[in-house]
Amino acid sequence: MFGGADASRVGDDTWSWDGSRWSLEPWRGPGPRTFAAMAWDVERGEALLFGGRRVLFGREGDRGTFLGDTWTLGRDGWRPLDAVGPSARAEAAVAYDAGRRVVVLFGGYNDEDGVTNRLGDTWEWNGARWTLRATDGPAPRNGAAMAWDGKSGEVVLFGRSGGPRDDTWVWSGERWRRLDTAATPGRFNSVAAYDAARGRIVRTTGWNGRERVRDTWVLGGGWTLTSTQGPTARNHAAVAYDSARARLVLFGGHDGTNVFGDVWEWDGVAWRERLAWPAQRRVENGH
Repeated sequence: MFGGADASRVGDDTWSWDGSRWSLEPWRGPGPRTFAAMAWDVERGEALLFGGRRVLFGREGDRGTFLGDTWTLGRDGWRPLDAVGPSARAEAAVAYDAGRRVVVLFGGYNDEDGVTNRLGDTWEWNGARWTLRATDGPAPRNGAAMAWDGKSGEVVLFGRSGGPRDDTWVWSGERWRRLDTAATPGRFNSVAAYDAARGRIVRTTGWNGRERVRDTWVLGGGWTLTSTQGPTARNHAAVAYDSARARLVLFGGHDGTNVFGDVWEWDGVAWRERLAWPAQRRVENGH
């Protein structure tokens, strides 16, 4: 886990979770940021991080800064890459496609003269360079949930901002197509990961346009509601699949009032709180 914001600052720290506790790693690299896109690249054994934004706290002159830098994290720490790729942005959706061994990045947003500019381009990272793969498909959006589906071999994208939406799209590696699924409540800033042990994508939490939610859905032909218990209602959480322990691990997020530091794990049946942490009162910052 890297960066993000607590109740008082934007971080540039790197932490690892071993199933029972967090360890602060000594590596320094990307500067403080929120809403960066990060995925684990299995083929190359490293994490890829792109972009983000310096907002919430920090020097006032940085508040409008969107980032377009690319970094990798390996055994020796962070390394900046001189890579030309997506334009600077925050809240892009990202997933590692294990079948084609590339990282897929879609959308996000930036500001142009104070106006929010949502993006709809699709890029892929092959370990050496970024390639623009598509400019059509899902409508431009930020805050979508995206994960690779090991059964279909495709990347799945759900939801968006601009009024939480309920559309589901899949990326084949060549083109996007919309899935014809039954009506599903729209979401913004939910999170998703592929549960490899059980062969399905799991999606949870988010914002429905009125309030934060805590429900959990799985994808198998269509979305199925599987739990309404687990992490308290929130959005902007982080989630990843722990292949060694066959668990989804969820950390943090906020509900508009509180910032969370708890850790939850999904075992395919239910969520279990693994680390309780007192919530912090969120500082109002206009974001």
